[in-house]
Amino acid sequence: MSDRPLHILFVTSMYPTKEEPALGAFVASQVTSLRKLGLVCDVLFLDVRKSKIELLKGIGRVRRALSSKQYDMIHAHFGYNGIPSSLQKEVPFVISYCGTDLNHPKHRPISRWVAKRADACIVKSESLHQLLNHPAHIIPNGVDMDCFKPGNKNDARRRLNLHLDKKYILFVCTDLSRPEKRYELAKEAVAKAGCELLIMNNCTPAEAPQYYNAADALILSSIYEGSPNVIKEALASNLPIASTDVGDVQTHIQNVHNCQTCDGTPAALADGLRSILTDGQPSDGRKKIKHLSTDHIATQILQLYQQVLNKKVTP
Repeated sequence: MSDRPLHILFVTSMYPTKEEPALGAFVASQVTSLRKLGLVCDVLFLDVRKSKIELLKGIGRVRRALSSKQYDMIHAHFGYNGIPSSLQKEVPFVISYCGTDLNHPKHRPISRWVAKRADACIVKSESLHQLLNHPAHIIPNGVDMDCFKPGNKNDARRRLNLHLDKKYILFVCTDLSRPEKRYELAKEAVAKAGCELLIMNNCTPAEAPQYYNAADALILSSIYEGSPNVIKEALASNLPIASTDVGDVQTHIQNVHNCQTCDGTPAALADGLRSILTDGQPSDGRKKIKHLSTDHIATQILQLYQQVLNKKVTP
């Protein structure tokens, strides 16, 4: 048996750049965790935000990558990024669906088309599995427990130049104009609760933990999600959460102290925040999500790779 490590080509339009350090941070985290297991992972970045032509160029770029290096598999992230992978037959490929690629009606047909041509599909939650309507493995994104962890609130606020005596509610979004995130709803709810809105919308991975430690609670006001990473990062930081009941949020925060799902109205979310602040205690989320650490999730993904290569995929 060969001792050669698996060589994986990641194909994605979501990956941190100098201009957008938070873009696709969860993909970068997954690549890092798989490298820790000994895999060789290369990233082919398709900058479709600049031009959709980059997706068409990706067909040739994937083929050139396969001809220049001996890869064992392609792992594409986001539905339409699976198109270049599906148009080659040299190596098997896995597709990971991230949320909008299935939740948004515009992307769903392409995502389903790709699923039929993939060797295995990964979805982040059961709700996405139902939308895909195709056999898939439910593997949520992992959270880096060494990065996101409880810390001193005042120290974090000093680093961020925040007031020490105000109540801050954290809202995380890389693009505040995305309609499904409902930024205006979050802003209104926080105002009704008499708090300050603390926005994290494009910081570096090194800066992100400070925001969770500086806040009194996290608000998630989305109309839909897959498996929101901000929820897991908040739980790892023991930060209380008030969230709409979307994606797999309820699965992760049920039975977690000082966390709750709310109706998607300003009044309901404000009531949830007031309840959290009245309690005044951190959550106990960290001990509830140890199974979602990046190390555990990387092991699950590696096992799926091995099943695909052995042609024994059993969702």
